[in-house]
Amino acid sequence: PAPVSSSAAGPLAGWLARLEQLDPSKIDLGLERVTAVLPRLALGDRPLTLTVAGTNGKGTCVTMLDALLRGAGRSVGRYTSPHLWRFNERIAVDGVAVDDATLVEAFDVIARARGATHLTYFEFTTLAALLIFAQQDVDVQVLEIGLGGRLDAVNAIEPDGCLLTNVALDHQRWLGSTTEAIGAEKAAIFRTRRPAVVAAPQPPQSVLDTAARLGADFRLAQRDFHAQMSGNETWEWQGREQRLVGLPFVDSAQLANAAGVFALLESVGVLVTLDETACRDAACLRPPGRLERVSGAPDSLLDVCHNEASVARLAEYLSATPAPAGGRTLVFGAMRDKAIAQMLAPLATLVTRWIAVSATGARAQTADAVAADMARISAAPALVAGSPWQGMQQARRLTPQDGQIVVAGSFPVVGAIRSRL
Repeated sequence: PAPVSSSAAGPLAGWLARLEQLDPSKIDLGLERVTAVLPRLALGDRPLTLTVAGTNGKGTCVTMLDALLRGAGRSVGRYTSPHLWRFNERIAVDGVAVDDATLVEAFDVIARARGATHLTYFEFTTLAALLIFAQQDVDVQVLEIGLGGRLDAVNAIEPDGCLLTNVALDHQRWLGSTTEAIGAEKAAIFRTRRPAVVAAPQPPQSVLDTAARLGADFRLAQRDFHAQMSGNETWEWQGREQRLVGLPFVDSAQLANAAGVFALLESVGVLVTLDETACRDAACLRPPGRLERVSGAPDSLLDVCHNEASVARLAEYLSATPAPAGGRTLVFGAMRDKAIAQMLAPLATLVTRWIAVSATGARAQTADAVAADMARISAAPALVAGSPWQGMQQARRLTPQDGQIVVAGSFPVVGAIRSRL
C-alpha cells in the first residue's frame, strides 16, 4: 500500500496505521475474502458499474468518466488507487473526496461485518468505497482495478461495462512474465454480453481470445471506434453510432484514453445524453501528477510513471516538446521490484542532471540504488537526496531558470513533492 499521508490525523490516522500493518509489503490477490464479506454489508441494488483496468492510463480514464457522467447529470462514485498524497483521494462522490468521518464509519462497519475473515489493505479500501457509494445512493460507480484484473478485489463486483486501456509488462511477479499472460489476467474483468472496450488497437491475442470465449460485447480501437487528428489543434472520434468533432489536441496516449472512454460511454447509452461542450472539456482532463505542469523559475513537470511503458510515454512527450535552454533535471524514485535502469533508458538523451530519491514505504528502492541505475544509462553522475522534497530542493538549486525540473516515478515520490509546491 501507499504510505499514509502526514496530513492524516485522529481516528482515520489510527485506522490507516492498522490497515498498513495487515500487509505492509505483501500483495495478496484473490476474491474469496471480498466475496465472503460483501453479502454481510447488505449494500442493496448495485448502481451502474463501470470498471477500468490496464497497465497505464487507468486513473486518467476514471477521471474522464467521472467528469462526463456528472456532465450527464448522474451522481457518481469514483474509486481509484493508489492515492497521490491523501488517502481520502481514493474515494470520491460527485467529484469530492470523502471526509475522514465517513471513512472511519465505513471501516468500523467493515470490521464488524468481516468477523474472522482476514482482509488486506486494498480489500478494506475497496469494500469501504462500495459501502460509501451505497450509502450515498450514487447512480454510477466507476471502479479502477488495482492490480491485474482476474484476482483483484474490484473484480468481485459485476460490471455493466469495462474498459481495458492497454497491456504492457509490469508486476510480472504476480501477473506473469509475458504480455500474453498479463493480458489474460486483465481481460478477466470482461463479462458475457456486457460491453468490453479495449483502447489499444493491437492488444495481446489473449485479450481477444478471452472476449470471444466469454461472448462479451467487444469493442476494439481502430476497428469498432476510431480516433484521428482532424487538424493541427483538434481531433475527432467515430463510434458505432455517434461522432464527435472538434475535440482539443492531446498527446497520443491521451487520445487513446479519451477514445476508449467515449466508446465505453456509448456502449452503456450515456454518450448520447452529453453535449459537445462536456465532451470537449473532458477529452483533455488528467488527474493530478500526470504530465502536470507547474509554472516557476524553472518550470516543473510532474508525472507518475512507475513502469517501462509509462516512462517511455514520458520520453515521447518530452521529445515532442522543445528542449529547454537550461536543460532538464530529473528527480526520480521507484519501487524495488522495478527494473529501474531499463525504465530510465529512454530518458538518457533527454535529461541533463539526475537526482535519485527514495519513496517512503516498505517496497521503495533506496536512493543509492536508484543513483547506481541512473549512472548505468547516463554519462552524467547522479546525485542522491535524502527525501523526495530534498531532491526537489537540490533540483531548484542546480537547474537554471530557463531549464526544467521533471519529477517522475512512483506515486509517493510525485505526491510528496506535489503536496509542497
